[in-house]
Amino acid sequence: MNPPEANEAAVEDGAGRCPVHHAAPQQETVIPSSQVPGPTMGQREQMAQWAGRRTDFLNECKRLYGPRFRLGFLPGVDFFVLTDPDEVRAVYQAPRTSLHCGTSNGALEKFFGNTGLAFLDEDEHLARRKALTRSFKGAAFSRITEAVEQITVDAVAGWPRDEVADMHPLVHRWAMNVIREVVFGKVTPTCWPQLLDALMDLLEINTYPTAMLMIDRWSPAKKRLMKRRPGTGLKDFWRNRPRVDALIAQAIAERVELGELDNDMLSVLLGIVGEDGSPLSGQELRDEIMTMFVAGTVTTVSAVCWSVEHFSRDTERLARLRAEIDEGTSEEYLTAAVHEVLRLNPPLPNNLARKVMEPIVIGGVRYEPGQLLVPSAELMNNDPERYPEPEKYLPERFLGKQPGQYTWIPFGGGHTRCMGDRIAIHEIKVMLRELITHVDLEPAGAEPAKAVPRGPVVVPQHGPRMVLRPRAAAAVAN
Repeated sequence: MNPPEANEAAVEDGAGRCPVHHAAPQQETVIPSSQVPGPTMGQREQMAQWAGRRTDFLNECKRLYGPRFRLGFLPGVDFFVLTDPDEVRAVYQAPRTSLHCGTSNGALEKFFGNTGLAFLDEDEHLARRKALTRSFKGAAFSRITEAVEQITVDAVAGWPRDEVADMHPLVHRWAMNVIREVVFGKVTPTCWPQLLDALMDLLEINTYPTAMLMIDRWSPAKKRLMKRRPGTGLKDFWRNRPRVDALIAQAIAERVELGELDNDMLSVLLGIVGEDGSPLSGQELRDEIMTMFVAGTVTTVSAVCWSVEHFSRDTERLARLRAEIDEGTSEEYLTAAVHEVLRLNPPLPNNLARKVMEPIVIGGVRYEPGQLLVPSAELMNNDPERYPEPEKYLPERFLGKQPGQYTWIPFGGGHTRCMGDRIAIHEIKVMLRELITHVDLEPAGAEPAKAVPRGPVVVPQHGPRMVLRPRAAAAVAN
């Protein structure tokens, strides 16, 4: 071993220099995805755990296996759950050719079809999204947010008072009317009352265990068998879907004949042409509209219902929000309340899966084609190191603080982030303001509502069931 002075001299004259350049970045150690740990139980048991106690099951997996783990409840498919913000960022920023969302949406195909934005990837997705941006931003956003105010006033005024009511269908019909404004703008189709009822009937499938099955990919024989089986909701679903499709086609034909095009979504869709100059087909128009009526409502409804549930049981925070609303000079606490409900109760607990299309390294793991990567909003949001007392509804944690881009992901991220995120937050705020101004919230049950799946989202069990009492202060003010 050389003495220190010899080493120093060697460095000074450049001779005998250490072969390792310590200032250079260290090369990342990459492991194959097969080395990512996960539960060793069989597929059926994992599926049962996922279906029956998903949140507890995923929390146990994170505790046992770390911030990323592998599940194997789908035959032949490795399903990787990611909870590290840096890895989530890498997923959102990955090249469009490496990860696809559209191929992972099979369970929603029965609603959306497979030609709309939710099923497109790469250049097709980019072009369609760029075209549709006009119906969510600028003048369209101003028109929609203005319309939301009156739609909300009318909805809440018509809700029952002094009797137990299931909040979910009430809130859902309100959200459908908001999306009507997004899709059709100022020209409401003459068939809208029938279309609204048909859409509500169609989405009743979400109350059944079959809601997230890829039923359109079943064989004809299996469809006939399952259609006759009670308790599946499939007979009604397959009867209602053609009814919805026919009414959407009627609404489109009416607009084409009228010829009044603006910045609403249907107008924008009617203006899109392909490279050969051809317009979108009737099927493509239908699929985009159905995507909006499903994805644009169920998530917002979940957030409003959870907000009602939380505030109905927390008089202190309800009083604080009510005081801010009554004063009318700030929305700071209202905005924090919306951010907090989307943290504690993200409508989509796990973001849409990304299917690996070409080998990609994320977080030191090499993932292979065919594998699915799933950023988990619920696991990121209930991390006690990031959010102390994560199980509690505490809007205060967002006062004077914006949610992190990669630690708060109720709207997803990257090039597939929800286009209507600003509209959704505005909707929730307007509904909370209207409710809290005019009614007192009285929960019908003694115990807080449990979280239950309703199709692709998670909602409070039984709605929640609530009694809306006329608020004396509101009556005096009016």
